[in-house]
Amino acid sequence: MTARRLAVLGGGLLLLTAATPPRVELSRTVCTPRGACVTLADKERDGGLLRLEEKLPRKVAPGTAFGFWLTWPQDSEDRQRELGSRSEELHQVTLTPAGRFELFSPAALRVRRAPSESAGVLVHVSFDPREKAPLVAALPEVVAAAQARELLTPEQQQALASRQKALEERLPALVRAMDAFRERPADMKAREAFLSTLLSFPGEELNPTSPSVAPERFLSAAQRTALRKAGYEVLGRQGLEYPATPGVVYRLMIQASSVEQLVREWNAGLRGSAANIEDVPRPALEFERAHRYDDVSFTLEVRGDSGRTRMDQVLERLLQVPGVRRAPGPPLPSPR
Repeated sequence: MTARRLAVLGGGLLLLTAATPPRVELSRTVCTPRGACVTLADKERDGGLLRLEEKLPRKVAPGTAFGFWLTWPQDSEDRQRELGSRSEELHQVTLTPAGRFELFSPAALRVRRAPSESAGVLVHVSFDPREKAPLVAALPEVVAAAQARELLTPEQQQALASRQKALEERLPALVRAMDAFRERPADMKAREAFLSTLLSFPGEELNPTSPSVAPERFLSAAQRTALRKAGYEVLGRQGLEYPATPGVVYRLMIQASSVEQLVREWNAGLRGSAANIEDVPRPALEFERAHRYDDVSFTLEVRGDSGRTRMDQVLERLLQVPGVRRAPGPPLPSPR
């Protein structure tokens, strides 16, 4: 092969190597738990965002079911942190007398409809008027049991009634926001109002773990004791605080615990009152059966300047609880 032909061939290879590679269009399919799926196309390189091609009618007929994949622009920083940076998917299902509302959003997935628009969160919103149910404020099992057994005071009953009323009074606003969205599904203002109202609708009233109805706060000690005697598991809470008070190592807080739970967690180690004591053997405890379900709450400041071990200070306080005593036998092994 002549030198001239080699030069031409080399130039051709150089051109092929430097040419822009063909664009490979990637896609991703996302589905809701109920099987509504959408395929997102990777039609742009801007920030690695996927493109959503919304398929919306001009209007949704009143009283009909619907389900749409939408881009929800997140204009506020608070909303971006709330939805756009989640590590878990959002799946909210709310049954009401009007119908079944469902809101779904995959974790940390932002999309846009067009390059000129700001990115938003991918959501699927649906409504089915055929699936209806009464709106009932959620309660922890033991609070519901206290209500069913007529253990609650008039003040407690009134607090639950007010909670139920607050939930019911939010439904008309949600229906109005949905009706406005039906009229103009593509309108961003109507979309924002509907999705925001739906997202916030459950409130604390549909959260059974809400602090306002937590058994250790809402129920009295006598009510919790009565429920334990009736066979319900009413667990208390334990916590540690590390105040800046001179000489105080930590503050042990026991709230609404039964005598049985208190003794069990001390003997087991690592949790409850045994947390944060020295890594040494400790005396075993037992309780009198007559005090098994008694309710116990106290706060103990465990000091480091008293010349006594943390274990001795906590043990002394536990032995002051009626029904708690040392158990016969050798000490328990170190908790750690």
